[in-house]
Amino acid sequence: MAVISAFVGCDEDFSEIGGEIITNPSNVEVREFNVNAYTKKLNSVQTNNSSNFFLGVTNHDLYGKSVASIVSELRLSTLDPDFGDNVELDSVVLKIPYYSSEAATSDDDEVTYDLDSIYGNGSFKLSIFETNFLLNDLDPDAGFESAQRYYSDQKQLFEQNIVGPAIYVEENFEPSALAFDSYEVGEDGTDTIANTPSFRIKLPTDYFETKILDKEGSSELSSNTDFRNYFRNLYIKAEENGTEGSQIFFNLNNQDAKITLYYRSDREVDEEIEEDVRGSYTLNFASGNRVNLLEGAYPSDVLQEIHSQSSETGAENLYIKGQQGSMAIIELFPDTLVLQDLRSEDLLINEATLEFFVNRDVYEGENPDRLYLYDFTNNAFLGDYAIDLTLNAADPSTSLTTFSSPLQVEEGEDGYYYTLRITNHLSNILNNDGDNVKLGLVAVPNINTVVSRSSQGVIAGSLNSAVRNSEELTRIPTGSVLTPEGTVLHGSNSADENKRLKLRIYYTNYN
Repeated sequence: MAVISAFVGCDEDFSEIGGEIITNPSNVEVREFNVNAYTKKLNSVQTNNSSNFFLGVTNHDLYGKSVASIVSELRLSTLDPDFGDNVELDSVVLKIPYYSSEAATSDDDEVTYDLDSIYGNGSFKLSIFETNFLLNDLDPDAGFESAQRYYSDQKQLFEQNIVGPAIYVEENFEPSALAFDSYEVGEDGTDTIANTPSFRIKLPTDYFETKILDKEGSSELSSNTDFRNYFRNLYIKAEENGTEGSQIFFNLNNQDAKITLYYRSDREVDEEIEEDVRGSYTLNFASGNRVNLLEGAYPSDVLQEIHSQSSETGAENLYIKGQQGSMAIIELFPDTLVLQDLRSEDLLINEATLEFFVNRDVYEGENPDRLYLYDFTNNAFLGDYAIDLTLNAADPSTSLTTFSSPLQVEEGEDGYYYTLRITNHLSNILNNDGDNVKLGLVAVPNINTVVSRSSQGVIAGSLNSAVRNSEELTRIPTGSVLTPEGTVLHGSNSADENKRLKLRIYYTNYN
């Protein structure tokens, strides 16, 4: 039977729906319906359409190792720079700020920080190379009429175009939460700058002396077009080193994401030549083309179970993992006759929910805080997402909680679960003959950023990344690529009937 259960609440003339007390013009009734759900593996996802990138190695308790590297262009801070005469390069520093927040242990004497987007507590091997692969703006295979896409599994494109030996190698790089001071050269002398924790390494001066300083006055430094053809990109490569590993998530569009060359030279100041004047020059990461390279294979038993799932079979477990991971597809009313009969009842839908229970028998590790449900057929957001009045732009953890409640943890039989409300979506299907589209389910780190919004907060559209080499998938919400977290949920075929995925409808029947 498609209809699993039904009951009537009639002890009072009000009911609690979705945390709100609503007036009952009639008795609120509840029914549960079977759904069909299964997992799909993502084999290759677009990663050049975001400003946020991963670097490092993580080892997930269930899904195994994930290695993330970055390829990025650099941009000249000023064109045709004049470094002066008798130039001596003192140091070269690469810096990309971490996401961090001031720690509760801070005081007036010392400000300390917590790192907000570091996964894992170990280290990884870090290497930096120059590569000669040109990252195109436009796709030549599409007649240069659409933006070029680069994908997570294209490591070999860059590996086979490495120029020379590694510029930098560190066998055990570990992110640090320590703040630091730097010294910036300004018009009135050298300023001391307090910096928040950052990915910060010193690069060899001889390489940049040849690559940048010796090119003063040349066409290579006269424009960013010429520069990007001369110095194609940096390949910042992570490899495992036998430790637990750690993976950094940071923003390459940050204005402080840059390589700074600190030098001294003889320069003309007020029509006089001054010797040993300090100067600096920066190469910026912002605005350049870049791509995140992701590696990692699921354990064979997990992969085998995923490949055995389909629309025809359903699934006992749903495997949800960010990055180049996996997602779930949910089909409401797989029996079309049930939907037809329900439409004929002309019901007022008070609330419709899907509850996803974590299968703690399969996975007991850390879970993502939020899940995102969307129109898989059209790669679009649901109406319930758009109309959720709990939107909080300043704090994503408390935002849109009517539509997608954060992970709930309860002692006893309920355990760990997520509630997704699709009241508007279901009402549209039943009462407005809306399409019964397939739904997609992914993990996201920030529920706000799965769509783009105008300055007034109006949704302009969904933010998606292309997917290739994956059956039935062409796009995925970009937000799901921006987390390494994962979980396992009870599916539509779960042996635990109380935690089996079902559609629950609260409704009022006027007939």
